[in-house]
Amino acid sequence: MITAPLPLDEDIRLRSLRRLEILDSGPEEAFDRIARLAAWAFKVPIVLVSLVDEDRQWFKARYGLAACETPRSVSFCAHAVLSKRMLVVEDALDDERFLDNPLVLGAPHIRFYAGAPLRLADGQVVGTLCLIDAEPRSFEPRDAEALAGYAQLVERELEVRAQLIRSRTAHERDRRSLAISEARFTTVFKETPVGNALVDLNGRFLDVNEAFSAIVGYSEDTLRMLTFAEVTHPDDLGSDLALVAELLAGNQATYTMEKRYVRPDGTAIWVSLAVTLVRDGSGVPLHFIAAVQDIDSRKKSEEALRNYHAELEERVRERTAELRRSRDALQTITDNLPALIAVVDRDLRYQFNNEAFRRVFGTPSAALRGASIQETLRPEVFEELQPLFARALAGERVTCNEVRYRADEERVWCTTYIPAKREGKVTGLYVMSHDITEQRRTEQRLREKALIDPLTGLANRRALQEELGATFARAGAFALFFIDLDGFKGINDRFGHDAGDALLREVARRLTATVRAGDMVSRLGGDEFVVVSRGVADTIGAERIAQAVCHALARPFVAGGEVVEASASVGVVLQGACEARRGARVHDPLCLADAAMYEAKRAGRNTWRLARHAAREALAGQ
Repeated sequence: MITAPLPLDEDIRLRSLRRLEILDSGPEEAFDRIARLAAWAFKVPIVLVSLVDEDRQWFKARYGLAACETPRSVSFCAHAVLSKRMLVVEDALDDERFLDNPLVLGAPHIRFYAGAPLRLADGQVVGTLCLIDAEPRSFEPRDAEALAGYAQLVERELEVRAQLIRSRTAHERDRRSLAISEARFTTVFKETPVGNALVDLNGRFLDVNEAFSAIVGYSEDTLRMLTFAEVTHPDDLGSDLALVAELLAGNQATYTMEKRYVRPDGTAIWVSLAVTLVRDGSGVPLHFIAAVQDIDSRKKSEEALRNYHAELEERVRERTAELRRSRDALQTITDNLPALIAVVDRDLRYQFNNEAFRRVFGTPSAALRGASIQETLRPEVFEELQPLFARALAGERVTCNEVRYRADEERVWCTTYIPAKREGKVTGLYVMSHDITEQRRTEQRLREKALIDPLTGLANRRALQEELGATFARAGAFALFFIDLDGFKGINDRFGHDAGDALLREVARRLTATVRAGDMVSRLGGDEFVVVSRGVADTIGAERIAQAVCHALARPFVAGGEVVEASASVGVVLQGACEARRGARVHDPLCLADAAMYEAKRAGRNTWRLARHAAREALAGQ
């Protein structure tokens, strides 16, 4: 007897087998049915679905045999696993590998054996579907082909099991990630020193953290019975409501403002408010998230600065000592504020800076006094801000929401320049600058999520509408291609939604690789895609692109381990510059392309059609 040696990739093969979690599992009708059908088809007494483990061969399904496993050392199947090809032994007594095998000399007295390898999606052979008879027999090529077909049925069941395991693993990973994400959000929301509040679309507080409750002076339970309008200072409510309306209208994703809350004792407190509207995956508004920082001290400091300058001329001599103490107090207060604060004279030289300047510019605040703003800022930043300095020195309060003080980091600052006046004359300006980097990053993430199709990574319907609007605004010629997969529902029904999703991702990849580099590829939903090609003004160019798309999508796909035959029907619209100038509506080309696509389907699919009246107008304009 010759024992089959171990394959060179035995460790990898065993890992693939064990990932199936099938060894020593209970009977399953799907595998037992295949074994029965094979026994009846080949008229053999024994059929096994044999999986070759490290030291044994274990039978997932067995027909005509009581044993559930045998040692690997006497296994016929181990030889088939080693060769990775079908093994046929027409008479074991004529084969030196098996003539003295215990399974030949004793029960089940194997004389005939035919084993088709069971190959997983990663190429590893984990066992065989084998036929066994106690009598020698011949095995024709057509028999081998039929046995291979039954083996493919077993392979399909193994792949289904593998997909279920992967899905279960992914589901558990997603569940854990969601739990961690929710825990993190709760921790950040509750424990951050910034006041946080969740507010419904009617303005009622859903949840608040302890910091928010401390700022406004109401208990958390009391706030949940109030709306933000009820605790906002009447003079600031109109501006706040107007900005909320802008959020709900979709004109902006977030807003910031300075406003006052009214505490239970009637006193007002200044806060810096940042509000974001949270929407669901389809863009429907859910609730607001508000972040509040207490800036009452800063406001009082600004007022103190103004009073300080107003009194300076009147009492400069007799109150020099008091002035020094006030300045020291001011320095201490402003040094502990999370913002850049400075006083600048009319020559744009610093007269006062807080400690935040050292953290941003690397220069102590005392060293900056008397220094020129032009010498402190980067040349391009100074050039950008100089018009704002001029407006502030002319008596206007101005704000720049996009200041980048340093070139070696991506931090963004919102800076306000406030005129400093004495006896009605502007003597300089105050600088108030706070870091809004995270706010901008949040806005960018929210916008990107709203414009990308999560399955394919292509632009979504909203992004397409924006692109069409921009294209019409340019009043240039373009071609629009409406692409619908032929028979996609049948593919989904036959191979499953996972294979369907894989097919859609591959379609997206092929479309992107087929069209021109500057063309926009988007997914409307389901199996519908749209390509916008600017600068295509004639039917020849449109035909070339449409034919390339049909050809690319007619090639076989591999989805979910299966070879899938698919094709596409394409509707084409040519839009000339003259049409855009006449004011054609943005959605008309999409409707025309959709209708042309259905003409292509009626023509037999896997082809394209040009929208007829769009083609006539394009030809008339040539």
